[in-house]
Amino acid sequence: MSILTVENLRKVYSTRFGGNQVEALKNVNFSVDEGEYVAIMGESGSGKTTLLSLLGGLDSPTKGEILFDGENIARHGLPYYRRNHVSPIFQSYNLIDYMTPVENVESTAKQDPLPILEQLGLTKKEAKRN
Repeated sequence: MSILTVENLRKVYSTRFGGNQVEALKNVNFSVDEGEYVAIMGESGSGKTTLLSLLGGLDSPTKGEILFDGENIARHGLPYYRRNHVSPIFQSYNLIDYMTPVENVESTAKQDPLPILEQLGLTKKEAKRN
């Protein structure tokens, strides 16, 4: 069963000057089954960050739907989706440097952070160090 389904996803940005539009994503469709690992790969500027922002509930699509466990993530609002279903871990600049990896994940996750960090390749010792 699919835990995440993306249907006809489109994201268009308007440029600041000149009123031009940039189509970052065009008609993206895929699904992810529970327990499946997925890599998002592509050239610079191909829409990877845009897609991750949409999947994480940090932005809304111009068109299309993102379904989590069969329900559109916008149904209850993106804050609800972020609070109850996802725990974004930003690459570097959004981590709190004086906190351990465990403490950083605890600040957003509603579950034990150690299994999450172990899935990302950190040992228990690494997860608890500053």
